[in-house]
Amino acid sequence: MRTIAQSDTVRLVTERETIRGRGRRRSPESHQAIVAATQELLAEVGYRRLTVEGVAARAGVGKQTIYRWWPSLAALVLEAYLAGSDAVLPPPADSGSTHEDVRALIGWLVAVLAAPTGGRVVAGLVADMQHDPALAEGFHREIVPARRRAMHDALERARARGEIRADADLDVAVDMLHGAVFYRLLLSGEPLDDDFAATLAAQVLAGLSS
Repeated sequence: MRTIAQSDTVRLVTERETIRGRGRRRSPESHQAIVAATQELLAEVGYRRLTVEGVAARAGVGKQTIYRWWPSLAALVLEAYLAGSDAVLPPPADSGSTHEDVRALIGWLVAVLAAPTGGRVVAGLVADMQHDPALAEGFHREIVPARRRAMHDALERARARGEIRADADLDVAVDMLHGAVFYRLLLSGEPLDDDFAATLAAQVLAGLSS
């Protein structure tokens, strides 16, 4: 017959295990394995066919590990995309030429989006953002500012050198440059390539300098 002391012990052990499970730190090895598995499966099956079960099996972890560390599959995909985007091609450095800087930054963005875990993943995340406020907040916090900052800095350098008008609205210019890329990615389906990057840079800079 179970005594009161035994019942208390069972309850305390259960509570301790629950607290320890919720507060347990991520294992770096398991974390990396999950992110790598997500990247591999995104390249193999695409965003829409990706599942937590598939990632867990590939990474050699339990589904609950993923659920404990990420609030949603989309949040995991966002981290996997961020972890792989800069590995495709390092962001270009200041070349001293405004046209070359802008063309290179557009070309870099195009290269990132052309990767197996690039454009298709971004398109899927953008779609899911419409009904996932947490994902939208993460996307706007982790992806948008960094992409905008590099282009804005290039245009600031151009304005300091007197190569574009002092009254040019640089935020709108960044929207024009990036907006054209994502219009082709998400809507028109027209090619995203080096010729497009060069033409876009020339057209926008011509407007900023006139």
